[in-house]
Amino acid sequence: MFEKNLEFLTAEEAERIRGTRIAVIGLGALGQMAAHMLVRGGAERLTLCDGDRMSGSNRNRQLYADILTLGVLKSEVVGERLYDICPRLKLRQYDTFLDRENGKEILKDADLVLDCVDQIPVKLYLEELAEELGIPLIHGAVEGWFGQAGTIWPGDRILRVIYEKRREQRTSALMPAVSLTASVQTAEALKIAAGRGADLRGRLLCADLLHMEIDLVPISRGGLGEYADAGSDERKEQH
Repeated sequence: MFEKNLEFLTAEEAERIRGTRIAVIGLGALGQMAAHMLVRGGAERLTLCDGDRMSGSNRNRQLYADILTLGVLKSEVVGERLYDICPRLKLRQYDTFLDRENGKEILKDADLVLDCVDQIPVKLYLEELAEELGIPLIHGAVEGWFGQAGTIWPGDRILRVIYEKRREQRTSALMPAVSLTASVQTAEALKIAAGRGADLRGRLLCADLLHMEIDLVPISRGGLGEYADAGSDERKEQH
């Protein structure tokens, strides 16, 4: 169905991607874009989770937000659009928010998970849950012109370093930041699924599209590395 992908993937890698169950937690701006690109990349087994509905305020940044989807559950909208791309998908759709009561059920059989949520406490729990289940977590976050992404292996516990002094974040972003961040998350997911490994483990990709600066910041349980060129004060606060 996606034969053009075989110009960049071997047949074996494409088959591995098809057989990998990838969970996308949060179907807002990042989650919608990431799920879309995963399917275009050949993924056929997805778990989708979000309890929210489409609203008019989503239209500046969310791929499937339009006048026809207002008020519809995001899990329903995304599922329908993905089936239009690939009818043989094997989707699990949860029209609820992930929490400590349902997390294990939602991530059952998942081989890796994308963090596309916008609530920091949920991100921290997702890291904890992925570690407990022994699966990689691909982190993403956006605000305004800024985006960041990184890959977390069980035991790394990087999100607690990133969000050590922060418990809230703004939930809106411009579409270019969303697209870039979701692209990075998706690329890492496809490489892991294909067996190529992750290039962002131990590094946080931080993109400032307002000033067109991209940094790869070393990160570990010991702390976050210093920026070579940190840019604006707003950017420092973002990260």
